[in-house]
Formats: sequence, structure tokens, C-alpha cells
Amino acid sequence: MEAEVELSVIVPTHNRADALEKTLDHLKDQVFGQPWEVIVVNNNCSDNTDEVVARYQGFFPVPLILAHEKKPGASAARNKGAALAKGRYLLFMDNDVLMPADTLARHYRNLEQHPGAWFVAHAENMPEQKNTHFGKFRSSLEQPVDTQIRETTMITGQNVSLPRSQFEELGGFDEKFHVASGEDRELALRAIKKGIKIYFDPSIVVLHNDWAGSSIKDYCNRQRIYTLTEPFFWQKYGNETPRLRMVKENLPPSLKRDGIRLFAWKNMKMIFGSKLGQATLITTAGLFEKILPKPVILWKLYRMAISGAIYKGFNEGLKVFNVDTGSLAKNLPK
Repeated sequence: MEAEVELSVIVPTHNRADALEKTLDHLKDQVFGQPWEVIVVNNNCSDNTDEVVARYQGFFPVPLILAHEKKPGASAARNKGAALAKGRYLLFMDNDVLMPADTLARHYRNLEQHPGAWFVAHAENMPEQKNTHFGKFRSSLEQPVDTQIRETTMITGQNVSLPRSQFEELGGFDEKFHVASGEDRELALRAIKKGIKIYFDPSIVVLHNDWAGSSIKDYCNRQRIYTLTEPFFWQKYGNETPRLRMVKENLPPSLKRDGIRLFAWKNMKMIFGSKLGQATLITTAGLFEKILPKPVILWKLYRMAISGAIYKGFNEGLKVFNVDTGSLAKNLPK
């Protein structure tokens, strides 16, 4: 008789076959004594993702399932994988996350010892990314990592484990989040409202093979894309949205609502986020990286470029989701 699957690992992917190959290479080396499976969900890939998965299926130590999801977005892809999963527990991970051999065992031990709780791993960028000028800037923004498990209010789809029954009760990820941003925080918000405890475990460390980890140009592009869904989050939850400060600081300028200082800063960000503004800031940063890589200059350029990208993405998102800023903004706290 075949043993019941204890843990299903779900990996959504879109056009990152090279990263997925490294991810699967680490997954196959997991030291985990319980029955488990891996489900890779091809989300409209046009690269050789299917070929990569097929090659690994030939020697993968556990069932490696390939599924396809046409609806764009990590939310839809993760939900498709969860619908196919047989495991008592689910572990969602991104296609560019490299897991040490004991990662599944650590998650499983936590899940068994704390029934009904969810667990989030600590993700670090690759060492070679941290050593770039921009990587050092990103490292400067990171908060010191706790040494003990602590309760948190957020999850990340990079590496999170939870009981499948709870995921199903919550209805999965909201598929209106059409890019991989915000959907995980939104699911966490619903879970907490249901009384579910979420814990961050700093002893579970995974590496993030981040496509935007080394370059300010790539990072700004990602920040613009990832900010697209923030207006929808605000539209859905109003002042409950966890990133309310981002909302207030990136709405279209209003002298009456913003005051002179914020009004002026928003107009600056509008310039920074324009096509010419982004090109100028990114090119200038690249020159300083080569000839005068002083943090006092570089980091200011990075911040200006990132703030512009976020502003542009947020305002594009207002249009994408047809957000009525007038009525919602009236209720914003001062």
C-alpha cells in the first residue's frame, strides 16, 4: 500500500527555466524521511521549462509533477498546484529559491510540533549578489535577523509551509493579484483574522537566486511591476492594508491632502519615475559605480530611482484596478 503524502512542495514558474533547474537540483537532495512530492506549475512559459522538468522527472527521488496554468500570476499557479496536491501540508516556494538539504525536515518538524501554525523561512540573496555595489546597498536596508522563532503578520511565497486544510478553508490565494506581489501578504491577513498563528523561523535559511538582485535597473523594473497590486490591496482592505504609508506617499499629488512637503516630493517622484528620469538616474548610477563608487552618492541615486519606480507602478495600478481614489482617500488617517 502506497504511503500517504505528508508534504507537497508547490513551485510556480514563468520563463525562468535556468533558475528552476538550480531550484530542482537543490530540491532533489533534500534529506526528508516522510513521503513528499513536488508540483511545478508552468504559468504560460515560452522557454524550455517543460523540458527541464521532464529531464528531472527521469531521476527525481519523489514524484515530480508538471502542471500548466493559463491564468497569469503566481496566485493562480499556486492555487492550481494546491488543487493537485496530495500532501497533508503544503510548502510554497518560488522558482528561484535554493533550499539546503534539511529545509523540508525543519518545516515539517515545526508543523508537527505546532499544529495549525504556519512557518516562514528566512531568505537571503546569493553571496555574489551581495558583493555588488547595489547588493551592498540592499544589505544596508535589511533589519537584523532574530535568532529565535517569533510570531509574524506576514508570509512570503518564497518559502512558507502550512496545513493544506487551512489553505483550502481560506479559499487559496486571491487570483486578482495578477503579479507575484501582495498575494501572500493578503492571504496572511485573512489567515490571522481566522485566528491562525504565523511564525518566522530564522533557523530555516534559503538562498534567493534573485533576477533583480544585482542591478538597480532590474530592481527598479521589478519594484514598478510589484507595486501594481498595492492599489488593489488598498481597494480591498482600506485602512487595514499593511502598507498604508506607501499608499499615502504614492497617491497622485494633492496639495490639500498632502501638505507642501509631500506634495513637492510626489512631484519629484513623478519625474524620477518617468522614462527619462529612470534612464538618467540608472545611467548616472552606473557611471558612479565604475568611477566613484562612494555609498554617499550611489545610495542616494539608488533611492531616487527606486522611489520613482514605486511611484510609477502604484499610479499605473490605480488605473489597472480602476481605484476610486477620491472616496478612499477621504478616509485616510492624517
